[in-house]
Amino acid sequence: MKKILGLAAALWVTAATSAGLVVSAQQAPSEKKIWDGVYTSAQAARGKAPFEQSCARCHNVELAGSQRGPALKGNAFWSKYENDNLATLFMYLRDNMPQDGPSLVNETIKADILAYIMSANGMPAGNDELKTDLRALEGVKIAKKTTWDGVFTAAQAERGKQNFLAGRCGGCHKLDLTGERGPALKGDDFLAHWENGSLATLFDKIRETMPPNGANEVTDDAKADIVAYLLQQNGYPAGKADLRVEPESMGIIDLVRKGQTSTIPNFSLVQVVGCLAPGTNNTWTLTKTSEPVLTRDEEPSAAALRTAQAKALGGQNFTLVSVVPFKPDTHAGQKMEARGLLYRDEKDARLNLTSLQTLGDCR
Repeated sequence: MKKILGLAAALWVTAATSAGLVVSAQQAPSEKKIWDGVYTSAQAARGKAPFEQSCARCHNVELAGSQRGPALKGNAFWSKYENDNLATLFMYLRDNMPQDGPSLVNETIKADILAYIMSANGMPAGNDELKTDLRALEGVKIAKKTTWDGVFTAAQAERGKQNFLAGRCGGCHKLDLTGERGPALKGDDFLAHWENGSLATLFDKIRETMPPNGANEVTDDAKADIVAYLLQQNGYPAGKADLRVEPESMGIIDLVRKGQTSTIPNFSLVQVVGCLAPGTNNTWTLTKTSEPVLTRDEEPSAAALRTAQAKALGGQNFTLVSVVPFKPDTHAGQKMEARGLLYRDEKDARLNLTSLQTLGDCR
């Protein structure tokens, strides 16, 4: 169901202002991030055995989760803990895990287990071990990478350049990426279109639709190389590891301009995936949702729905606005892909819908 987005935004802003709602300030930066190397390789190696002994029966040896416990890596992990700090995660492990007796594993070993979980999520090791000091852990923010963190290698970008020049890309986007029949792939127009979203969104667009009428002509690995080339040409720095195709890899990298954060401002058009449930006073809510992701489209494509179907649930909850036209009572209890205008503050989280699509049972 299409809406005139500009009008919806104006009405939504007016309603928020009338209710006295104020856009919340961005979270103050922490002293460190999880990408700064806050545990050692030896500590993560020590944590592997106790994890497999005490945790894997619920969370799976591969940390992928089971019916007894949630996944501890990938989208499920990020949806629950992003923008929090390591103290929150450590205290949960300390006070609640394992379920048959938290005291069965001491705090030092739990710090080792946390180091192992961080390693499994691709967070780099450093020179100092992770301690059980809560004050120190509070200073380590759980935040996704950005494109300024060196998420591809120079060699990968060079491969991407050769793939770009050898394929049909230049016919639409020009060999210098300035655009012709297709949009520019570098500069302000490119950044304005893709900034503040996950790098997976850009990759999915290329993977599912490029080149037109021949998306299977180029392998996914080659398309990841092309994304690396586009990042390089937009001034982003190379790092020590290749950009990987896996969604859990690209999904934790946000494309941002230099000096900016990836915080999504209120009244942005976003996509979330969650479980539809009735709320109080004839309202409807989307529970266990993934973290909101910026989108340019009010409604999803078939390819976007396939990607959303595989997305893990998270820990967010949103009250849905303008939900009646989507007949929510016929989809109660189902996993849904929702798009709409975002509003969040310390007490409230709402989504003014432009689309609500069924993905299947909510599990």
